[in-house]
Amino acid sequence: MTGRRHGWRQQWWAWALMGVVVLSALWLSVDTTPRTGTDDTRLYAIATQLKCLQCVGESVGASQAPLAVQFREEIASQMRQGRTDDEILAFFSQRYGQEVLLSPPSSGLGSLVWIVPVVAVAAAGLALAATFGRWRREIGARSTDADRDLVAEALRRRDPVDVGGADDGPGPDGS
Repeated sequence: MTGRRHGWRQQWWAWALMGVVVLSALWLSVDTTPRTGTDDTRLYAIATQLKCLQCVGESVGASQAPLAVQFREEIASQMRQGRTDDEILAFFSQRYGQEVLLSPPSSGLGSLVWIVPVVAVAAAGLALAATFGRWRREIGARSTDADRDLVAEALRRRDPVDVGGADDGPGPDGS
């Protein structure tokens, strides 16, 4: 049992490492929007990061409200001036406050919004693993030789096999 458990631990770390590599690759490849230029794709990408202040639950990119149209015109104007996406978003957050941003900032106090859920999920996973491990150890510690004999007898009655190794009846394929 110890060898099997040790092998499982090695496999678990390999799968976890592979998961981290895959998630890192996905995270690095997700952002494919242009960061420079004046095309509509970039304008829409920036506009979808801003909240329409006249609409409920809509971005500036999706809204047709007069204020959203003005925001898009301002974004286009700043793009023509050569400003970066971060500079444009900073302009709007300075003028209208942080609540205009649909995504909280990933630095300072706003980074907690990104970090806390990840830490909570990881802690919950570790707590579950520890609980299941403890339950498994408790079950193994409480079972006696008599319990194991009962289980073995029940398994023998469920799957009878001749001493010569031949089955008493047809197999699953009917032969």
